[in-house]
Parts: sequence; structure tokens; C-alpha cells
Amino acid sequence: MKMKPGIRAISVLLAVLLVSVVMVPVSAQGESKSWIDTFDQWAGQRDMSRYNPVVEIPQRELIDEKSAQSYPGLILLDPKRGMEFNQTDVKVTPLSHEKISLTIIREEKDPGIKELVPDVGMTQATISWYWTQDTSVDQKITIHNYGSSAASGQVIFWSIEDGYGYSAPFSDLAPGADLTVTIPFQIIAQYSSVGVKPIAVEIRVAPTDITTWAARMPIDAIEKYNNDATHIPDPDSGENLETSDLYHFPFSEGYRVLSEAAQAVDDTNDPYQSAYQTMQYVNEAMEYNNETIYLHYIISDLYTLDHPVDGKYQGVCDEYATLYTAFTRALGIPTRFLAFTMEETATGNISGHGIAESWDGNAWIHSDPTWSSFDNPQVYRTAGHIHINITHFDDADDSYYTQDPEDPTGDGILRYEDFRTQVLLGEVPRYN
Repeated sequence: MKMKPGIRAISVLLAVLLVSVVMVPVSAQGESKSWIDTFDQWAGQRDMSRYNPVVEIPQRELIDEKSAQSYPGLILLDPKRGMEFNQTDVKVTPLSHEKISLTIIREEKDPGIKELVPDVGMTQATISWYWTQDTSVDQKITIHNYGSSAASGQVIFWSIEDGYGYSAPFSDLAPGADLTVTIPFQIIAQYSSVGVKPIAVEIRVAPTDITTWAARMPIDAIEKYNNDATHIPDPDSGENLETSDLYHFPFSEGYRVLSEAAQAVDDTNDPYQSAYQTMQYVNEAMEYNNETIYLHYIISDLYTLDHPVDGKYQGVCDEYATLYTAFTRALGIPTRFLAFTMEETATGNISGHGIAESWDGNAWIHSDPTWSSFDNPQVYRTAGHIHINITHFDDADDSYYTQDPEDPTGDGILRYEDFRTQVLLGEVPRYN
């Protein structure tokens, strides 16, 4: 896409005029041309990882017996036992964006045979798989007494990786009877980590505390950051954590967005570290593809995940930045999508580029998964560019722009005009 000299001159002049501008909201509907028409070509892909700061991922601290005493009801899990939980045959049914139903598929026994030993097993559960640090989630477990005498004991819900669990007691459960117990499970950020959480349920029967049933659940829980005022609040009142037609999480089909994000950051416990690992993951998971659809449109996270080629997600820089933004927002890291034009000092050509910034609790951290660049906004000047003129795009709605007959709504293929909010940040000093 080559720009006429006159148009380019106007674009460069506009960039200069915006040096002192902090925020100027504009409406996508009122623009006579697309943002894509303001540059000659996309910036392309580069590996600028050598300029990244060193990011250390410290070992997660496991809770010990002394610390466990501060949390009434907490039970420590022997690390060796954690490896012994086997998965059981379970039917999984989604109930909401946070809860799933688990139904145990158990072979029927001859009703004429009565066990002489305690035999209490799990039959069904309603599990909260979506965990927020430093909160409590209720896990409802239904048990059945398959034995021939009344049984008492406890049901334990384990976080295998974190090495601890919580329990609920039961008493005098009659033979053939069912009972649902509620286990309040506390997610302790100090002794936990963001990412994938293997979970297990165990049933122990008194008086010998014998384990009559234990299994790892077929679906892992996922732990995210807490966005309340005492943890990582979004500085823009939640705007940078929202879902849209571009970002889908953690509702319904968004589970796989969140689960893949959890895999990318697994075992981290600092938003800076998590953002860095997400940048690396997206850079490796994607392949730069400059087919027309990726050049002229901005593609949603779900469309990207649904259309890999040879195991690689496809797109140009705005798809890289979109997937990164979807993953980090899903994990509770406030993230904003930025696009900018920049002038190449050697040729005078104007190129466009898409990146993101994530809030780590103190500052906006630059992240460019296309260039494998992190926390280095000066990298574009290092690469020989000036006049980095930035626009913040937010609140994408696939049905907002209706003037393109070749772009049906709801398809996950958006135009830049589909953003309800476009804020011109101008030549932000830290980038220029």
C-alpha cells in the first residue's frame, strides 16, 4: 500500500503537531480514511530480543507447617502423594463462566453384594475452576456411601501444585445415602502462582482416616491475578480488562483463551514476569503472514486460535498484539492495544506497527510480541525510526462499522473502524 507524497507529507506534519498532545479522542465513524491508509506498509517482523532486560522467574515458595497454622482448616499435601493421584472417568459439563459440573462414571456393582469395609466415593461435583488470588471459592462435592454401615469422615479438595487443600466433614452417612458438602477453598497468593492448577478430591473415612476414594480431576483450575484496589487494579477503571468482539474470556468459548494464557505464564507470580512470558509465548506460537486478510483487517483472538497453519497462528503485528492482549487481560493483567506510525530515517518511508502495553501495578510496560521486544520502548529508534506517533485503540465492536459489504459482522474479522474509541497519544516521549 503506497501513499501519495502529498498524503505522506500531511501525515508527517500531523505527527509533528501531535508531539505535545496527551489525549485527543476521535470517533472511528467520522474518519474519511482508515488508520491503515496513513502509512506505506506494515513494519514487518524482527527479532530484537537482545535488547530486552533480564527477567528472572524466581522459584515459587511452598507453604510449610509453621505458615499453614495461620490458615485455619488448611491441610498440607505430601509432595509424593500429589504424584499418585490418577485421573478418573468423569463427565464434564460447563455451568457458567466460573463453574463446571463433574459427574463420576462408576461401574455398577451387584446390589446383592455389600462391602464389609468403608466405601464412600464421589459421585458428582460443582467445581469453581476460575480462581482469583487471595479469594475463597466454594467447591461442592457430592458423595455416596456404597458400604454396608454408616460412615463419617472428611472430603478434601487439593491444589496439587501448591501442596495444600481444605476439607469439609461428614458424619453418620447411611448406607446408600448421598450427601453434598461445601468446601471453602482459599487461594493464597503468597504460596501460590498464576497459571494451571491441577486439582484432586480425596475422601477419608474415620476412625482410621483410611482413603476410600481419591482422583485427580480431568480439568485443571486456572489461577489469575486479583484486580481489586489492594492488588493490581486497572488504572483506567477496568477498561483494560474488558472483553469485546476482539477479546473473548473467560466466558463460554473463552475458556480456551484463558487456559492457553495460563499455560504461557504457568508458575509465575508477578505481572511483569507473566507479561514477559506471554510476549515470548505469542512470538513463538505465531507465524508472520502478510496475506491480504491480515494486512487489511484486525483478527480476533478466537479467529486466530481457530485458523492455525501447520500448528502456527497466523497474522501480522496487530494479530500478535491482539492475542497477547487477550491472554494478559484474561489473566487479570490490565493491557492496552496500541498502534503507531513511524518514519524510517534511511528512506523516509512511513510504516505501521501494532504493540501492547501491560500495567504491572506501577507503570505501563511496553510489549512487542512481533519483534520479541519487552520493556524497551526505545527499540524502534534503535532500529532506525523516528516520529513514533501512537494511537490507543479500544472497545472493539464487530458490528460498529457497516460500510464494508465484504466484512460481515460477528465473523471475528474487524476493521480499525470497528474500534469505538481511538485516542491519539501522539509522539509519546518514552518512545521518541
